[in-house]
Amino acid sequence: MSSTYQDHQDKKWKTHFDELIRYQKETGEKYPKPNTGWNSLYNWVKNQRRQYRSGVLKPLRSDLLSSIDFPWRTDNMTFEERVKQMLAYKKKHNTLHVSQVAYGKGSENHKLSRWVNEMRRLYNENRLPLDRIQRLNAIGFIWNMEDELFSKNLAKLKRFHKKHRHFDIPQTGKTKKLGSWVAQVRSRGLVKKHHIQALNEIGFIWEGKYKRRNAARKVMQEVDMKNYLTKKKKKSVSEPAEKPG
Repeated sequence: MSSTYQDHQDKKWKTHFDELIRYQKETGEKYPKPNTGWNSLYNWVKNQRRQYRSGVLKPLRSDLLSSIDFPWRTDNMTFEERVKQMLAYKKKHNTLHVSQVAYGKGSENHKLSRWVNEMRRLYNENRLPLDRIQRLNAIGFIWNMEDELFSKNLAKLKRFHKKHRHFDIPQTGKTKKLGSWVAQVRSRGLVKKHHIQALNEIGFIWEGKYKRRNAARKVMQEVDMKNYLTKKKKKSVSEPAEKPG
């Protein structure tokens, strides 16, 4: 990052900081609330808290904000409190997958799901501190939902194959979801090479039952036709040629 760009960012940050001081003097409040005519400052304040919670806010900036009694928390939780909330969620639901669409806006689980997505975003951008990555790894945090769902379905598929000795899973009853997933894999394929490799390693058959049956029927028809032509040829050779009249 060039020094010119960094100087510009520092100057921009200082402008917002000075605006916050002015807001405090004019209103007597510590920070602006939404929809009060200070939208730009409100968004900046939110961003400072988010960076602070994620551990990426520069120490000098956090010190300056602390010097004016800036409240780092409103109804938001600290990182460790969120981790404890995750563990409580896992104990109750037997999973660390917190769906954002399953819970109403404003609910604690919805807030937790947004925090989970924020951790994933920072991780993917290489902005999440190592100690937090290690802390989340220790509780089995799900960094990639696609890999997590594949692993779960692969485990179910292995159990089914061990019991039934085939991969033709009915798309009804208790196996409906797994059967639908297998059908989707067969029809659409998979993008990730390590997913394909994992299925190949357990001997997964990529063609479905009906496709295999049709292919076998076609082969048998070709064999029958070949046998028929062979017999016809032998018969024509074994029959004596007609004598001329």
